[in-house]
Amino acid sequence: MISVNTNFGALKAQLAAKNAVNAQELAMTRISSGLRVNSSADDAAGSAVAMKLHAKIAGQAAAIKTAGDAIALLKAQEAGLEHFQNIVFRIRDIATQMSNGSYSQIDRDIAQVEVDEMTDQFSKVALGTKFNNKDILNGTTPAYYNIQIGPDGSDNFTISVIEGATLATNLPSQSSVSSQSDAVTTMNTMPSVLADIGGKMAIVGASINRLLSSISNLSQASVNSKRALGRIVDADYSKETSKMSKNMILSQLANQMISTANDFKRHLVQLIQ
Repeated sequence: MISVNTNFGALKAQLAAKNAVNAQELAMTRISSGLRVNSSADDAAGSAVAMKLHAKIAGQAAAIKTAGDAIALLKAQEAGLEHFQNIVFRIRDIATQMSNGSYSQIDRDIAQVEVDEMTDQFSKVALGTKFNNKDILNGTTPAYYNIQIGPDGSDNFTISVIEGATLATNLPSQSSVSSQSDAVTTMNTMPSVLADIGGKMAIVGASINRLLSSISNLSQASVNSKRALGRIVDADYSKETSKMSKNMILSQLANQMISTANDFKRHLVQLIQ
């Protein structure tokens, strides 16, 4: 059937041109953005999964940062405990020296002045060692800071506040060199104080190693999450460039067919002449 009012060939060619242009634009969008999923319409299920992965990756990145902050806190605790240890070492050295019967009372009184200064410094270290204005060495009873080390609410870790205030309170009564017998007692007492400090240092060191392990695990998990996200949303450049080239050609051919269909109608005039 030959019709003047309805140009079926041109209409078909217009539809083909429109489809080719739409496909070409989609390929160009994916190539320019690097993403296969630029809106939920591109892949509804994939978009939902990608949103969850985005949230998980962001949570992992935040957890890595908080774990790093916790390590910094523990390093500050460790430095304070080393000061504690050095002070106790010095008190023990003085006590060992004053345990010798060759020293006079005047010598012992002078040595006691240094011991008193050391115990006062111990208290100042306990009070002055802070992290983000939080006490980390001045505890009197067991206290903890809760640290988030993962993207889920259950991924947490507690850091104890070292009971330095209690140690500082007890130390003066354990540190006397005013007499030879007191010096001997102090010399024998200091190893237990050092053992207490050493135990706390071991806990701090183990906590640092645990957090480093958590950071390593989170980093690897983040890599895997990003890889999974990429498989869902990233554009395949070889595939998209092939589609774009194909649809550019189809668009040009469809436009040519529209012109051809319109030319065909002009031939009807010859039937009238």
